[in-house]
This record gives sequence, C-alpha cells and structure tokens, in this order.
Amino acid sequence: MNKIPPTLAELGAANAASWVAEHNDWLGKVVEQHNLFIKEYEVDKYQAAYDGFLQSIDERDKSRGDDINHKLQTSLAPIIIDSVVDYMMGKPITWTVEADPKAEDAPKELVEAFRNDILQLLRSGDAQRVLAEQLRQGSIAYYSGVICWIDEAGDIDFEEFPVQEMVPVYDTRGKLRMVLRIFTVEADDGSGAITKVEMYDSKYVTYLVSQTAGGFELDAEEQETGNPVEHYAGRIPVSFFTNGTPAKYADRKKRLGTSDLATVFSLIEELAGTVSDKANTVDRLLDQFLVFTNVTTTEDEVVKMRKARAIVLKSKESSAQFLAPSQEDTAVENHMDRIEELTHQISGTPKINDLSGATATEIKMKYAPLDIKAGKKDLYFSQAIRSFILNLTDLLNAKRIKEKSESADVYGILTGEATSSVPLYRAEWLQFTIQRNLPQNFAEIAQIVAQLVGIVPDSYLYELLWFIDDPVAALAEMKKQKDADSKRQANASMSAMGYGEEFGSTGADDQDDEEEAAGGPGTE
Repeated sequence: MNKIPPTLAELGAANAASWVAEHNDWLGKVVEQHNLFIKEYEVDKYQAAYDGFLQSIDERDKSRGDDINHKLQTSLAPIIIDSVVDYMMGKPITWTVEADPKAEDAPKELVEAFRNDILQLLRSGDAQRVLAEQLRQGSIAYYSGVICWIDEAGDIDFEEFPVQEMVPVYDTRGKLRMVLRIFTVEADDGSGAITKVEMYDSKYVTYLVSQTAGGFELDAEEQETGNPVEHYAGRIPVSFFTNGTPAKYADRKKRLGTSDLATVFSLIEELAGTVSDKANTVDRLLDQFLVFTNVTTTEDEVVKMRKARAIVLKSKESSAQFLAPSQEDTAVENHMDRIEELTHQISGTPKINDLSGATATEIKMKYAPLDIKAGKKDLYFSQAIRSFILNLTDLLNAKRIKEKSESADVYGILTGEATSSVPLYRAEWLQFTIQRNLPQNFAEIAQIVAQLVGIVPDSYLYELLWFIDDPVAALAEMKKQKDADSKRQANASMSAMGYGEEFGSTGADDQDDEEEAAGGPGTE
C-alpha cells in the first residue's frame, strides 16, 4: 500500500480538517483497494455459500430445451465452518482473574474490583456470541474485526462488523496503524446512499462522509459531540482475528488471512451439481417413455388414454410398454461419496454419522484432523481475544479515571505519558482458556481430577471440571466451606469432651457471626 500518513493521534485533533483535505486521495485508494480485495478474493461468494446459496447451481442451464433442471443448493459450507467454530466456542470460555499477591500494583481490593467489572462484561451473552461470530466470519472471509466503545450512556459495548466494512491499515512491519469502518446509509431526503467512514487511530475516532465524487469531509452531523473525539482507549479499540497466514508471498504480504472454504469450494460445487443431476435422473425415471408397436394412433388419442389410465390395442400384433432407462447408478453414487469424503478430509471436518456408537478414544481419533485445524486457529484467535481484553481493560480504566476527574488526560494516563492517583486495572490479571467442545467421559474426568489432588495445583484441576466457569471463585468458595467444616468439627469435638462450644470459638468469631447475621461487615 502507498505510504501511510501520520495519524491525528500524532498531529492533534485540531488538524483534522486539513488532514482530511490533504489525504483525500489516500483515503480513496484505501477504499478502492479494499473493494478490489473483496471482489478478487470472492468474499461474497464464500459468504453466500455459508448461507446455503451456490451461484453456479443457481445459474445451471438445461442440457436441452425440454429437459428437467433441478437446482439443489446442497452446500457443505455451513458444516465445514460450524464444525470448527462449535468445537472451539461451543463451550463458554473460562475466564480467570488472578494476580501475584506480592505485586505492589495488585492489591486484593483492586483485583477483586477488576474481577467484578470485567466478568460482568465477559459473562454477558454478547461476549460469547461476538467472539464466536468473529471466529466464524473470519473463517469464511479471511479476517474479522470487533470494535469496542463507550456509548452515550457511559456503558461499554462491543460488536463484530462485516469484513466488507472493516479495513485494517498496517505498516510494512505488520503494525496496525489505523482502522477504517466504511458503510453506507440512506440520505434523509431520499436522494440515495451516503458513504460514511469511522477512522480509528490510537487516540481518536474521526467521522467522515462522502456524498459526492469529490471525496471525503468531516461529518457535520457528529460535530455536536466532537469530531474527532477521543475513544478513551490507549490503543486502537479494534481487535482483529486473521484466519491464518497464506504461504503465497503475494497474498501473505497483504496480511489478510485465508478462507476455510477456498481449498474445497470446487468440491462443494461439484457435489451440489452431481446431486442436482441425480435428481434430474430420478424425475426421468418417473416420467418414462411409452412405446407403441404396430399401433396407428394420434397424439389426442394418447392423451385420452393417459387421462383414462387405459390403453386400447386394436390388433393382436400390437403392443405397448414403457421404455425405462437403466437404474444402475453405482458409478454416480461412488462419485458423490468420493467427493463428499474428499471435502471432509481436506477441510478437516469429521462426519457426524461416523461418530455414532464410537468410544471416547475413537471420537478423539476421528476429531484429530479438526483438532489440528483448531490448534492452528487458536494461535491467531487467542491473539484476537487478548487484544479484545486489552481494549475492554482500557475502557474500564477510562471510566474510573473520568469518575475521579472529568478533565483528566485519559489517553496520557493509559499510555503512561501522564500520572494519576487512580489505581489502574491490569489486563494481564485476566487469563482465559478456550475449551474444546468434544464429547467427554465425565466420570473419567472426575476420577482423574480426584487422583491428582495434592499433586497438581487445585486451580489447574478446577479448570478441567466442565461445570466450573470461574475456577478462582470456586476455589475461594471451597476454602470457606472447608474452614466452616473445620470449625464445626472442632466445636463438635469440644462438646463431646464436655467443654461446650464456647471453648471452640473466640470472641472475634462470635462477633463476626453476629455481624454476619445482622448483615454487617462479615457478610459476603
């Protein structure tokens, strides 16, 4: 791509109008190149295939004028995409908030506050949905992006947007310098579509509009709230999932990933075409030719006999019989089976029918190709999730800073250029585990966990238990439960010895119990 201009984060918001005027041609070229990418890499075709539509099948023509022409949209694209997405995101991501207790910048109260705030965002239905959709759309269309923002009510929000709208701008070393979100809206006066652009850099979001061929200008509709306006993240608030890296240099240097459907799309079309041809053959079998021998008749008489479901033969030498084409189609069935098998093999997608009655070990073996595929995606998707967490943490910190002082330099504080008395959350306190959605032998897992108690840290063992989504909270609750059990056992022992429960407790314990009963400081 042509040279990237300096961003407004570097130049300052006051230079926005002159920046847009000076770099209009650059913006136009970026938009043009992105549209060219969408067309050349057939993004729309792959997205349509996932939705169950194959254009080549829709455009099938009859082999002759009066022939049957079925167009069966039997696309395997949804199975190929959804299998790996469900395998990686079919179970909720396990989020764990934990910090080094010896770290000076990680007091317990601050870590707990971060746990409450970040998990409130991540455990909403939107987080799992948005991340799953990011993985799904990126697997189809090479890459996908999620934007995070603080809305007008002061709430943090995020959403995945179509690849057609999301344009990442990288420098020659692969660093993300800018993100453009390009979309169209209908003009209020009904004069047609208007192109709008949200331009994100590390400090500002700038709103642009293009109503004519003259290029872009600042969107006047956004002036009231500020244009540009700070987005309150210390970085570009967009996380991208790039679906792998192509080997071909011409594609690799674009840093736009690959599509899971590209390598098998011709097989998908071939299978759908063969299934449609097979349906045509079946219809021909049901509409056989009737052959008359030594019969003189007219078309009208044949139609009358067909309606009456009776045949009149006027001579012993006359005969009538249906001429049925051969029903031997073993070669066609073998061809369809081979195409389907190749599609599953090349895409690393297990066949669900093969899993019926399989043992846990057999299922793991059949899922091995999908596991390899998921492992490759994991490297890139984990990076996207980590970027997503960094953005959310920045926005949470920004809210804390603004609550303390409306005039604070949020960007400077988040980037370390300014100081603040407000203690900040740290994104590294949050760890996550992407669970594999593989059929499990739960009794076997529970037995393994029980055998490893005292050998492996409990925090690791709790992550293996499928029904626990917050291992740290579960460990804390288990500790409280054990402490309570120990206290009851001590009291019971003292009572058995005749000393009474007062010897098994302290005044502090009694005070805590009274406060907890009254809803005071002892209440969790």
